[in-house]
Amino acid sequence: MNWYDGRVSGVSQLWGNGTSCGTCYWVRCQIPLCDVNGVYLAVTDKAYGDETDFVMSERAFKKMAANESAAEELMKKGTVDIVYERVPCTYASRIVFHIQETSSNPGYFAMPDSGQWKALNMSYGAVFDFPNPPSSEIWLRFKVSGILEWVDPKIVIPSNWIPGASYVTKVQFK
Repeated sequence: MNWYDGRVSGVSQLWGNGTSCGTCYWVRCQIPLCDVNGVYLAVTDKAYGDETDFVMSERAFKKMAANESAAEELMKKGTVDIVYERVPCTYASRIVFHIQETSSNPGYFAMPDSGQWKALNMSYGAVFDFPNPPSSEIWLRFKVSGILEWVDPKIVIPSNWIPGASYVTKVQFK
């Protein structure tokens, strides 16, 4: 998966018990080494730093810099004061369900039972699971913050699913 071309960040106080996964921010640092355009990034996990709100990937951190040499100087600093603003995300692809590598078929599906909808358990971060998954096909649906109806991605995860597999839906939000 190509999350914002690697421009990603873990967050601490903004994490919201996993509900912030996939949200996007415009982040700018305010020292002479920094480009006024900053960086747009996607939140992918919970993380803690030295009293920081964002723990950014190297690619995202360097993207805040005015040029390549400034990026190296920024990396040496490690932490810088920033300003940030939550912004709408613009993903280039559809929503993808990814089965965690820690899953095993049968026995543990780190992503409910046919015929009856069951909520998944929040395992950690943006990973949801349920033990003892059905041996049949798995149908998923989800709700999106701000939308009252269920979203049906119109995909089926086959009974012979494997850990690490990804399933692309027909759903794309703008």
